[in-house]
Amino acid sequence: MRNWGVWFGGVMLWALFGFMMVMISRNPANGWGGLLLVAAFFVGICHLVTLATMFSYVKVTPSALLVVNPGLSTVIPWSRVQQVDAEHGLVVRVRDADDVHCYAFQPSLVGRLVGYPGAHRAVEKIESYANARTAAEDHLERAVAWKRHLLFLVGGWSLFALLVPSLVRVL
Repeated sequence: MRNWGVWFGGVMLWALFGFMMVMISRNPANGWGGLLLVAAFFVGICHLVTLATMFSYVKVTPSALLVVNPGLSTVIPWSRVQQVDAEHGLVVRVRDADDVHCYAFQPSLVGRLVGYPGAHRAVEKIESYANARTAAEDHLERAVAWKRHLLFLVGGWSLFALLVPSLVRVL
């Protein structure tokens, strides 16, 4: 489950940064050194926007609840899930451990005004799937998905940041 409002905001920021890169690349006064510096800046900014908007979600499986935040993935077995709360964003209360906050459904001013409808829908889906749970190991698993971040940063954004100025200058 993803919060599509946040996802849409990320896509709009990508479009804005892409437009800015094209405009900077079209200026003949900018040399290749300046373009590479701007490209490196946009790689970092676009990767941070991607982390904040695209890499966060909640997944329900028969054996566990998976909460993927920008820097950390947490697998919570159903036997450890105490409560799923949507009063101030989506929070999973875990027995004998710290609460797990879901970045995809984080608290916000707009959410406070409209009552967090996305988080409440996610709670309803999680509770409907909770009935189909099976026995699982009784420990939390947390991992940092560094391979995904490295591949996206180096393979995706770096290639994008180098191709845009090159294509604009050639065409």
